Amino acid sequence: MLVEQDLLLQCQKGDQSAYSTLYKTCAPYVFTIVKNYFSEDHDRKDVLQEIFAHIFTSLENFDQNKGSFKSWISRIAVHQCINVLRKNNRLNIVYTMEIMEDIEYDTLETLEKFTVKDLEKMLMDMPDGYKTIFLLSVIEEYSHKEIGEMLSITQETSRSQLFRAIKWIKNNILNTSNMIQYGLLQ
Repeated sequence: MLVEQDLLLQCQKGDQSAYSTLYKTCAPYVFTIVKNYFSEDHDRKDVLQEIFAHIFTSLENFDQNKGSFKSWISRIAVHQCINVLRKNNRLNIVYTMEIMEDIEYDTLETLEKFTVKDLEKMLMDMPDGYKTIFLLSVIEEYSHKEIGEMLSITQETSRSQLFRAIKWIKNNILNTSNMIQYGLLQ
């Protein structure tokens, strides 16, 4: 996604056609971020509109000396997704720390049998708190410190939630694999 500096300047001056061009250029990229957080199409569309409203009203704050436009809109998109989840009470993070038990890490062969669609569906079915931490850490590559600051949680809670998310994925992969092995699923 390449956004010309001239286009950004036109948007900052209030040029409606520039806004439209910017939206058409950036919406597919932003939508890939949004769909990681929301499974319902109507939620995705609503959040996408909120993100672009925020982008358009904050364009004067963009400073290319601090980073790329792509990373700037990525941060806005992630923060907006988290804010919507938080506002709708769909970001339920467990704050208790438990002793983490060892997990068997022999799920690689099973994982190879899954399609990308299977894994995407599994991610959409993941509890919101786990999913949010997983996406921020693994997909968006935020540190536990950054995640903690974004979500107002400790780094330890972020690590714990990521561990639980990975455990949840592995358990679902193993359960599905076992059901296929015993003929309960095709």
